[in-house]
Amino acid sequence: MVPYSCIECSPFALDFFGGNSTKATSGINGALTRTQVDAKIGDSVKQFYEDTLKSARDKARPDLIKVLTYQSASAVEWLQDVFGLDLTLVSRLGYDSLPLGPIS
Repeated sequence: MVPYSCIECSPFALDFFGGNSTKATSGINGALTRTQVDAKIGDSVKQFYEDTLKSARDKARPDLIKVLTYQSASAVEWLQDVFGLDLTLVSRLGYDSLPLGPIS
């Protein structure tokens, strides 16, 4: 187990916990994951990067978006391998051009 800290920036942190996580739709985006490769989904990290950049609009941090997108496959596969999550159902989420988001 890797130790971690959760920093809650919500002004309601004392009464409410979750922040952006509460907006999640039980999915996580990734590009070129095993699931996508097995399903022969024509995907690219570059397209995922562009989609994410577009969705962030004026709040975009290209340096952080690059890390998120270029390391997304290994992050999704880590969840599958370490926690045994079934992330084999993929769907379009948000601004995705392709089915990128495994849904748990």
